[in-house]
Amino acid sequence: MTEAPFIRNLVFALIFSGALGCSSDDGPEDFVAKVGSSYLTSAEIQRSLENQTAFLDSADAVSQIVERWVTNELLYQEALSQGLRGDPEVQRLLVDNERSVLISALVNKMTTEDLEGGPDDDAIRTYYKQNRDQLALREPYVQIRHLVFTSPDSAAIFRRSVAAMGTGALGKAQFARLAAIYGMDGLNPDTYYPQSQLFSAIPGLVEAISKLSPGQTLPVVTDGGRYHIFQLIRRLESGSVPAMELIMDDLRAKVSIQLRKQLYGRQVEQLRTRALARNELEVKLTRDASN
Repeated sequence: MTEAPFIRNLVFALIFSGALGCSSDDGPEDFVAKVGSSYLTSAEIQRSLENQTAFLDSADAVSQIVERWVTNELLYQEALSQGLRGDPEVQRLLVDNERSVLISALVNKMTTEDLEGGPDDDAIRTYYKQNRDQLALREPYVQIRHLVFTSPDSAAIFRRSVAAMGTGALGKAQFARLAAIYGMDGLNPDTYYPQSQLFSAIPGLVEAISKLSPGQTLPVVTDGGRYHIFQLIRRLESGSVPAMELIMDDLRAKVSIQLRKQLYGRQVEQLRTRALARNELEVKLTRDASN
């Protein structure tokens, strides 16, 4: 992304030199940018950074947030100056948007208030038993030990150590110590990954891993100046149902969604019942009338 020079200079001047603490006669003390009488503060930037999903360093992320805010504010104020708020179609869209925001806020409130802390283990266990067929894997999943090196000699040395490790508790402890000492990045050895998506950009890697048996280690894999070690711990074949403990997080998310849907249905039915009791709900359109 090409960044406007004045935005980058603004960010570095105000944030990285500590100028955010300077006061302003017209705006908040910690404002980072202003357009007319509107201000962007450092607190607002921080909130945006917390929701930032892009893989950017902090300077680039802040620059993009400020640039986006300035652009949107310029457009918003120009729309006001041209009187677009009074346009009938714009008015209709504003009303519809307000309704949507309020409805969304209410639904979120209704479906989260009674579910704080998430579903309990009994609910998850029940869901697992009732939905085993739907939980069967559609493709193999693998648990992998993975190390990354910038030196081929280091990779070769460490590969021999990894290849000697078993797949049990002792091997797990040995690998954890090795990774902690070296500090290299790699896959989480406690997580299962879809075999087809495992470094699919590296030619031939998926096929090579598919041929491994538990405990076997690939020769050092070279890609883009990095040297990878892969050892298969275990594989869950397509069609198998993972043990509940292995997919606990996924189950918890599924049960939470199910409970929210049930809670939403009950809440809406209560609203419907109360409206009928007050004679405030009437539906004239029937199945026959709609044909």
